Amino acid sequence: MPINGVSKVTLWVYLAFNLLIAVMLVLNPEQIDAQYRGGPMTPTRQFQWFSVATFHLFVVAVTWIALTMRNAVERRKLHLVNAGFFLWDAATQWAYWGDHVGMETDQLHVNAGVSAMTGLLLLGLVWWRDRDPTGDS
Repeated sequence: MPINGVSKVTLWVYLAFNLLIAVMLVLNPEQIDAQYRGGPMTPTRQFQWFSVATFHLFVVAVTWIALTMRNAVERRKLHLVNAGFFLWDAATQWAYWGDHVGMETDQLHVNAGVSAMTGLLLLGLVWWRDRDPTGDS
């Protein structure tokens, strides 16, 4: 059965969120890069931000595929991977990368906090709730 309700709305918002991140990183990577220590933007760093944008486009594609799948057992695997991506991002920022790249504490908590909340919302509102009516999931 196709996904519905809160899970479907959450996934569409998640898809749009990742698309917005990708567009921002392609059109204005300097805005994001300014949070990190490292001086002026270089072509190498522009390419790295473009690569991150490309990964977010991949996440958009995976999310769209999950929205079109009919079997909750299979969809839930993709939901878990999507949630894991953002939880991993948050955990590694708080544990190491935020300090290592010189992010200000407030920016680090906002950035990692958004990732953590995104992962937790995917777990609670999508992965946990997405079930087939037959009980298979």
